[in-house]
Amino acid sequence: MARYDIYRRLEPPRPQSDLQRGFRAEVHDPAWFLGRQWQLGEHQGEDASSPVGVVAKTRHVTVDALPAQPQHDPQVVPPEAVIESEAGDWWTPGRRLRLGAAYAAAEGLPTPDPDSAVPDPRVLKLPAPYERFSGKAYDGHVLWQTDSAHPVFAGVPADPIDLWDPAELSYSASFPCGGASLAIERHDGGHLDWHSVVSDQAVAGGTLRTDKVLPTRMRYPGAPHPRWWEIENAAVDVGGFPPDRGHFATLLLIDLIVSHSDDWFTFPVLSQAGSVVRIEELVVRDSFDEDWEIDPPAGWSMFQVKGLQDTALLVWPSVASPLTGAIEEEVVLGVDEDANLLWAVELRVGGRDLKLEFDQPPPPPTSQDASARKTYSYRASHGGREFWHPYVLQEVGGRRRFVQGRAVDLRKNPPRLYDEAQATLLRDTANYAADPANQVGPVHQIEPSTLPATGLRLRRRWVLARGTDGEPVVWVQRQRLPLKAPPTSTLRFDVLDEELVPLS
Repeated sequence: MARYDIYRRLEPPRPQSDLQRGFRAEVHDPAWFLGRQWQLGEHQGEDASSPVGVVAKTRHVTVDALPAQPQHDPQVVPPEAVIESEAGDWWTPGRRLRLGAAYAAAEGLPTPDPDSAVPDPRVLKLPAPYERFSGKAYDGHVLWQTDSAHPVFAGVPADPIDLWDPAELSYSASFPCGGASLAIERHDGGHLDWHSVVSDQAVAGGTLRTDKVLPTRMRYPGAPHPRWWEIENAAVDVGGFPPDRGHFATLLLIDLIVSHSDDWFTFPVLSQAGSVVRIEELVVRDSFDEDWEIDPPAGWSMFQVKGLQDTALLVWPSVASPLTGAIEEEVVLGVDEDANLLWAVELRVGGRDLKLEFDQPPPPPTSQDASARKTYSYRASHGGREFWHPYVLQEVGGRRRFVQGRAVDLRKNPPRLYDEAQATLLRDTANYAADPANQVGPVHQIEPSTLPATGLRLRRRWVLARGTDGEPVVWVQRQRLPLKAPPTSTLRFDVLDEELVPLS
């Protein structure tokens, strides 16, 4: 029995033996192509040839090192490491072990006893996950602080100046460059590039350089094809992007594609990292062997540093994807509007998560005595938890600041103070010393305008990158991150606890 689908199906005819006609791609209606060119305005174009060579004269002004950190060259060390470095971050656990062992061998120090009743302050104490070395070797950092002139420490660099502002919870720095000052204000930690810099004036001086380079046609998704007889891909719908106030860059892109067609070219500018590059003269040679001197547009630049010339750009050796270690410290900050306090909650200190306590509801009774009488006992608010640190609004130096205090555990009799903050993120080493006799100011204070309504998360971790010379660069990074929602508090005001007393 014959199948219906075999006799009724449609099959394409076999191709002819001659395939050259298909390869020639003959045009059956050339007038259609001319009409499309007329509709797109291509007949109004000017035969201005194409660029084939560019002679660029650029001036390069070197960014100088910070006065307080001359050992960090901005041309070699990434700007993140220069700004975010803190005292002692050169002393990695491996360096502390190696230099401590070298010093002990040179001076003939006895082997440390981890079970000693009187611990030696020179013995190594490391956080997780290096705690297995604690008490078994000498700390090279501690020995260097007491005897920095020893030959073992000949190659140890000086400690950098800490640029972290504990009140603003951000970094601030200013690099000298060509008579100008390149300021970085309120850096939250993390990626840093030209857009983070503000200059007080235009840079001067530098080295003039002349380069002959070849231009190339600019390419981007959805760009028109450069050939006259080539039609754009129908799958690319540039007009399908809805331009509105929130997508102003999309509107500019559509205007660029529609009005400028494929007449955009790019050319490389040879530069050195850690310098300000400024284009002074630009000469373009076209395919007709004519030279054209190009003047940059006045008052407009796609990449412009505020305060510098329109044709100047800061080139940083910025870190694209550094290696980050485990979080050493983590603190959450949130404002308690009911109590008019700022709470700082330590979540992680010394590489370990802290065990936070929360109120647990009392267990339900196993049986109910209908003849019992209800009584109530007054329970005062305990005022906080372990690792919770209150900040009270006070006036310090004529300014209102959140000043760190100490919470009290009212559940104890007599009440006791909770321990002080352990995280260095909640310390102001410039105003406070560990010895109370040397205390010259509050332990820590925070500017109220620094805190958003949703709260903040502070983190501190090790970061590893490489400089332009290929050498590894290690530093401790502090980072400020906004919370997506305000933190919740489990604290309660004074309450009455219900109790059942049997009737006698």
